[in-house]
Amino acid sequence: ALLLLFGLWTIVHRARKKQQREREELETEVVINYFASQINQHQHYDDLFWDVAKNCISRLNLEECVIYIVDRERNVLVQKAAFGPKNPDGNTISNPIEIPIGQGITGNVALTKKPEIVNNTEKDPRYIVDDERRLSEIAVPLIVDGEVFGVIDSEHSQRNFFTTKHLGLITTISILTANQIQRIQVEEQKQKAEIEVLQNKQKATESRLQSLRLQMNPHFLF
Repeated sequence: ALLLLFGLWTIVHRARKKQQREREELETEVVINYFASQINQHQHYDDLFWDVAKNCISRLNLEECVIYIVDRERNVLVQKAAFGPKNPDGNTISNPIEIPIGQGITGNVALTKKPEIVNNTEKDPRYIVDDERRLSEIAVPLIVDGEVFGVIDSEHSQRNFFTTKHLGLITTISILTANQIQRIQVEEQKQKAEIEVLQNKQKATESRLQSLRLQMNPHFLF
């Protein structure tokens, strides 16, 4: 009887674990599909970053999220979009900070190009307090053409909050975001090239007009 009960419990337990795993996989697929369709709609950097920051919160049940962008001239990370306590109203960031590349957890991720999960920030001397101290942090780089474009960073008040599932989802989101950044860059280059062609045509037309003016009799023009 005990063996039978144990066998039944094992079957039920495995079935529940399977259902939970399938439910988590479905949730993951829904989140990724949402980001894949939503991100591709944006044609400007600001709209893209704010949408990603806000939806990281609502879709992944996080407390806050900040997107940093690399300022290459000054070699620092600049807060470009946020959601949570750092975002009191609209597309604004409360008391934005800058982090030098290589400093803090976020700056180190930008330097190494490798994502990190910190389970207890109290034991990590690299941790930089922004608006308030939180006990867990995850940071994932945005890689565009092999270079770090920025970092997606999130913190949580609980220790050991972030899991490999969070890492996988945010990494996928960073890849989708990086792909859209590349599309925006290509479109900007295309528009710039079209503007240059128009400017060259205008200069050529003006040059021909100037040549005709010089050839014509000034008395006739008078």
